[in-house]
Amino acid sequence: MTTEGRDLTAVCQAAESGYVLRVMREGSSEPLAEKDLSHWPDWPVFPPDAAAAAGCELVMLGYMIWPDTVTPDSLIGWHRVPGERAWTAHVASPSQLRAAGL
Repeated sequence: MTTEGRDLTAVCQAAESGYVLRVMREGSSEPLAEKDLSHWPDWPVFPPDAAAAAGCELVMLGYMIWPDTVTPDSLIGWHRVPGERAWTAHVASPSQLRAAGL
């Protein structure tokens, strides 16, 4: 599977209250999609339930985590951002996944 055209990243980051989920294009500071998750608990770490819930929120925003990024060193495709209460995942639109044969 090629990694060409994989320029979208989801960021789930602790906010003043709960979390915020954003989908960003590489090199841009403007989110393509954003979801306020202020109703989420103030977790000190990202539990598996949060990773699964964030993945569901991504689907509702029209994105999915690339299947091949779900590795043993990830939490359902999410990777911790060192030194921050944030996690990132490489994501794609359904059309990008179809174009990749998925």
